[in-house]
Amino acid sequence: MSSSKPATRFAFPVPPRLLTIPGVQLLELEVVQVDDLGPRMRQLLLTGNGLQDFTYEPGQDVMLVLSGGERAVSRRYTIRGYDPRARTIELDVVAHGVHGPGAEWAASTIPGDRVNGVGPRGKIYLDRDADWHLFLGDETGAPGSLRMLEGLPEAVPTQAYLEVTSPADTLGTSRASSETQLVNWLYRGDTPAIESTMLVDAMTSADLPDGRGHVYIAGEVQIVNAVLRAALARGLTPDQVSAKAYWGRGKANENNGEPLEKAGA
Repeated sequence: MSSSKPATRFAFPVPPRLLTIPGVQLLELEVVQVDDLGPRMRQLLLTGNGLQDFTYEPGQDVMLVLSGGERAVSRRYTIRGYDPRARTIELDVVAHGVHGPGAEWAASTIPGDRVNGVGPRGKIYLDRDADWHLFLGDETGAPGSLRMLEGLPEAVPTQAYLEVTSPADTLGTSRASSETQLVNWLYRGDTPAIESTMLVDAMTSADLPDGRGHVYIAGEVQIVNAVLRAALARGLTPDQVSAKAYWGRGKANENNGEPLEKAGA
């Protein structure tokens, strides 16, 4: 087998239509490091062309092309971090125990593999004028929620409720929990993700500070909608809620989730 094949197995051309997305640039990337962050999540560091002067807003993502042909498969991953000195971006991806092109790529890719895409993209940003912030998400939304939380001043009241399978699935953050900013990990155990009510319960019972706040929701589409309804029931207005569906039940990856190209903003 040629030594070049492993590096190019995911290096599919970017469809021209993706380059028409407002604000994106072509990304020709190479995987430089892969680490497991627990039994289900993988951390991927990538570098390459397009990252020299890369800028993004917390919450934005990159879209990677994972197959060729007329109907190329692409998947979106929220940017967990960017190191301007090393010119690397970090993606934290649910890779183990799920099925689908994105999970299979994340589970099998190794340093030296190349992958192409576009970014940054996405329309959900931090509401800098909000008096407080509340993040609710499952494991697919956890990396983006933490990145957005880290993008806020430490004095701004912030809560995060992040649902995962077990304590082994929790993720690190540079922002330590405090009286002002608190990260709450919710463990659903053997309950299938699509049957869990933990995020709805958290939205219903969360202690909301005074002032005009903003709520960010990420996860499975029907659960996201249920959490959205719970937020509105508590008196928040639609412009105070940013909801993003990362995956949908009825797909091959329904038990744990994998971002779908058509889901979300």
